[in-house]
Amino acid sequence: MKPSLLIMAALLLASTVHAADVPRKYGILSLVGDSISTVTYVPEIGSRTDINDKQVYSLGENTLFDEAAIRATSAAVQEVQPAAGRFLMLSTDAGLHQKQNAMFDDPAGNQADRDFLKSLWKDKGITHLILVTKYRADTELKFMNESGGTGKIEGLGFYMDNRVEVVSHNDKKDQHHSNRGVLMPFAYIKLRLINADTLAVEGEVRLKQSQMVTYAQDADERAVRTWGALTAKQKTDYLDHLLREAVSEGVPRLLKQ
Repeated sequence: MKPSLLIMAALLLASTVHAADVPRKYGILSLVGDSISTVTYVPEIGSRTDINDKQVYSLGENTLFDEAAIRATSAAVQEVQPAAGRFLMLSTDAGLHQKQNAMFDDPAGNQADRDFLKSLWKDKGITHLILVTKYRADTELKFMNESGGTGKIEGLGFYMDNRVEVVSHNDKKDQHHSNRGVLMPFAYIKLRLINADTLAVEGEVRLKQSQMVTYAQDADERAVRTWGALTAKQKTDYLDHLLREAVSEGVPRLLKQ
């Protein structure tokens, strides 16, 4: 190899090593927390497979869940890459929340939203964005020791089945107790690792978290009793816990891709 080529190769190698040694600075943004949904099981009829009763409730300017997501993400980044910088962001922009997945599924059709998204970290030295969004997928909820549910769910919410029977067993007293109706909080989220300059998606992790927390005690007015078995604060606490749990599990997987 000629001397000039050797020098060029050495400079290129040094530049590559230096770039690899520079810590990343992550922008962290969540768009998952603008609404919650309730999904009530409806028996299938004919060939229709998703006829559940679904209601979506906007949280407006309440950023409680988005704040929980970005703080959990920041803590997970600190654990995995302690030298990395972090810039936490909140946005209540309706357009971003509405197009949170479409911006990446159909970039050409959502350029204005992509440009606005990128403007959030202008001049902040961000190298990558970690974005938390809703994930729409088949219902797979944890019923005791198995999974169940029908149709599709996404984001944060509650799945309610007023027909399912739950049987508990007391080994010491050799007693069985049967009740109907379950309330299942869930967090279905997607984590993306995005190049801050190009908005190219460099990694993605999809997560499904759920928990069976209660069941109705009385067959009378079962739907009302099932939904009302938890207070508003308890419902919020369960969703907050599942969201943080999902993020804490997903971020290390995302950054290892």
